[in-house]
Formats: sequence, structure tokens, C-alpha cells
Amino acid sequence: MADALKGVIIIILLAFVFGVYPAFRQSEVVERNTKLAANAAVVEFVDTVRAKGYVDTSDYELFLHSLDASYGVFKVQMEYYKKNLQPLYTNPDDYSTFQNSFSVRYDGYFSKDILEILYPHSGTLLAADDPGRRFTMHVGDLFNVRLESEGTTLASRMRSLLFHSEMIPVNLKYGGMVRSEAP
Repeated sequence: MADALKGVIIIILLAFVFGVYPAFRQSEVVERNTKLAANAAVVEFVDTVRAKGYVDTSDYELFLHSLDASYGVFKVQMEYYKKNLQPLYTNPDDYSTFQNSFSVRYDGYFSKDILEILYPHSGTLLAADDPGRRFTMHVGDLFNVRLESEGTTLASRMRSLLFHSEMIPVNLKYGGMVRSEAP
């Protein structure tokens, strides 16, 4: 009876070693490749936008196509913060009380605002390369893109099952200051 129990335990361990563990390692490789491809797509898109000074439909669609090629399903959130300088006065009604300094305020615009410019719902149809479909920015403004995976990956689910850990979605953020202005 003890030999039969040892045989069952050995078979279970062999099934784990030759079945579950290689599948787990392969799913981790797929997850890492998905993260790398998504990160490369985000970096390329954001750097292009920061260098050009505007977001246009061709760059955005190329970015979405690159994300599709990563074999992940992502929620994309674009963030644009417009830099506003406000002069400081001791008395706002009297311009002669200027304090020789400015305060900086950032106004935020997000995916919905940007996509309304790129894909307008108005009655006139604009060409894809029409300058009216560009979301323009200025030097010193901030532009960020956040990605969050929809759902979890196979590796995350297997980690949760094997190690009783939390299922963590893939989250990426990249951005920076706009370096050039749109012509």
C-alpha cells in the first residue's frame, strides 16, 4: 500500500514538473514579451508626439496597431497638461503691483478631449492628414500615456493559482515635456 501511495505522489510530481512548470515559464515569457512590445509602442508614440508638438491620426493609429501586435488588450489613456503662466500681483485690479514673478498652472486634457479633435463628430468630413485633425501642443507642456491591461494574463492567473498571490494587471506609464511646437 505504501508503494502505491509513493507511486501516486511521484506521478503527481512528475506531472507538475513536466507539465505545469514549463507552461508557467512559457506564459511568463509571453507576458514579458507583451510588456516589452507595449512599452516599445508607448515610448515610440510619446517620443514622436513630443518631438512633433502635436498628435495626429496617423501616429495614433500606428500606435494602436503596434499595441495590437503585442497580443495584449489595453486601455489607453492620454494626458496632456497645458502650461499656463500667471503673473502675480499684490492687487489684481492694479497692474502696477506686479511682483516680478509668475505662478505656473497646468490645465489637463485627457483622451476624450484629444480624440474629439482627432476624430471630430461634425458634419464636415476632413481628410486624415488635415491640419484641423491635429491636437497641437506647445513647448513646455506635458504629455503622458498610460496603459492598463484589460483583464489578466495567463502568467498572472497561474501565479495566483500556484502561489496564492494577487493577479496584477500590466500597467505602463510614459511621458514627458513637449520639446517642439507644431508648425
